[in-house]
Amino acid sequence: MRCVHVGEEVIVQSVHENSKVAQKGSVRRRSRAEKVGRLKYIIELIKHLERKIEQVDLRTRTLMAGLREWISFEPSYIQKVACEDEVDVEIITCLMQKGVGGLLPSAIATELGEYDLKRWDVTRRIQRMNKKLTKELGQKVAEKRGRQ
Repeated sequence: MRCVHVGEEVIVQSVHENSKVAQKGSVRRRSRAEKVGRLKYIIELIKHLERKIEQVDLRTRTLMAGLREWISFEPSYIQKVACEDEVDVEIITCLMQKGVGGLLPSAIATELGEYDLKRWDVTRRIQRMNKKLTKELGQKVAEKRGRQ
């Protein structure tokens, strides 16, 4: 205990109370990374950021769906969204050159003989590109004609 004389008043303070006040100011709390581990913390942050990106993608797709009627998409944008390699680009180029009538997968496969494609390879690639474009723009690269 410590006594302090101030005029005629005597103030008695506990030394223990002063040390508590000093400790509260200098207490360092552990960060979230220290509590759960740095690797788990980084994984949590990445998952959080991925959720945010998915939300932004969903908003963008919703806006694109609403404005689809007024926007015309250039072939370069469609190629960037749907194509994975140069074979996909060549398939889209063949379809665009032919126009509205389109081509059969077997005709595209023979036209692109340098890539050694079969007609079912072309069909699977077109289906994959259609799936990507439908998800992104709500449109298809090529539509099936005839018996369905």
